[in-house]
Amino acid sequence: MSTSPLTIGTFGHGCVGQGFLELLNANGGTAAQVKHVCVKDRQRTRDVGTARLTYEALDILTDEQVSTIVELTNDADLALDVIRKALLTGRNAITASKKVVAEHLAELIALQRSTGRSLLYEASCAASIPVLHALETHFSGERVERIEGILNGTTNYILTRMEEGASPEDALRQAQEQGFAETDPTADLRGDDARYKLTILMAHAFGTVVEPKRIFRCGIRQLHQQDMDHAASIGCVVRVVASAQLVNGKVTARVLPTFVPRNNAFAQVRNEYNAVRITGRHSGEHLLQGKGAGRLPTGLAVLSDVQRLVRGGGYAYAKVNTDAPVLSDGQERLSIYLRLPETHQGAIQHFDRLHSIEAGDGHIRITGTIALAELAELLGQGRDGFQVIALPHL
Repeated sequence: MSTSPLTIGTFGHGCVGQGFLELLNANGGTAAQVKHVCVKDRQRTRDVGTARLTYEALDILTDEQVSTIVELTNDADLALDVIRKALLTGRNAITASKKVVAEHLAELIALQRSTGRSLLYEASCAASIPVLHALETHFSGERVERIEGILNGTTNYILTRMEEGASPEDALRQAQEQGFAETDPTADLRGDDARYKLTILMAHAFGTVVEPKRIFRCGIRQLHQQDMDHAASIGCVVRVVASAQLVNGKVTARVLPTFVPRNNAFAQVRNEYNAVRITGRHSGEHLLQGKGAGRLPTGLAVLSDVQRLVRGGGYAYAKVNTDAPVLSDGQERLSIYLRLPETHQGAIQHFDRLHSIEAGDGHIRITGTIALAELAELLGQGRDGFQVIALPHL
């Protein structure tokens, strides 16, 4: 265990950066101290405490006293460049960027292995929930059979408001006012954000490293109140669930709005909260729940990574090897509800089996069974007005 204080250079001082610095200072800052805070905007007034405010990345990257770089910007290209340079110059790195980690995970794992340095990113997956720590410790010797979660605080907040009667537009506006949604919420509403997080979780749960774009995702951009009413009529609520499961030696993965029975634990996950359920072969089900968005919850996850480095820890990636299961080819069948404009009745031919068909208000509502690859083809044709929701399986 290292006894020397960790000297940190931080990139970014937005919401998460401020939360991290506040929590580090509140916890004494004796085991780790921020020496520099690098930002782009010279016009904003910032309180960085005893740290030195700089606008030049080289002030951090060339400072030999800086042993760890904390990257908390909203610039994916800059983030990747900073992380690469940190590892290649013998420094450890911490980031909250799920997009950067997910899209470049294979490269970043290889870089860590070749340099002997560590990249930690607990804050990238579920904010305050220490799910990566759990997977790297408790589940390192356990065969994970399934991992699934509510991983996006923005969509969960919107769905909660809609359950209470708000329109989709009003629910989004409230999420933005509360700071749980970005000005441009596209990545959240399409399911991209949850897909990035699922990509990362799969690597630690199964050892499966894939490009995010290979994982099927569907969000709630087309969700209507009639979909919420249908959920209520069958005793369910709607939650966006990201799930991955071992089936016949391969991993099936998807991000889908899902009808969740009201007596299921995921139905009780409301507002900006996230939850992750891990099922192990020997240990059974484990449910982790906590705040999935916000300045201090996410800042706390960054601080936990700093504390882990102080103790000399990093990710082992024990399951990432040539024997790791690969992603399935999408032939698995799903039971789904699909609402689509009545002008697109040809979509019916994609289903293996139809359970019900209803029409009204210019829409058709279908429940049936469909292959995941067929569903991806159906929804990937640029059609508006299609909303798919998985039927209960939890």
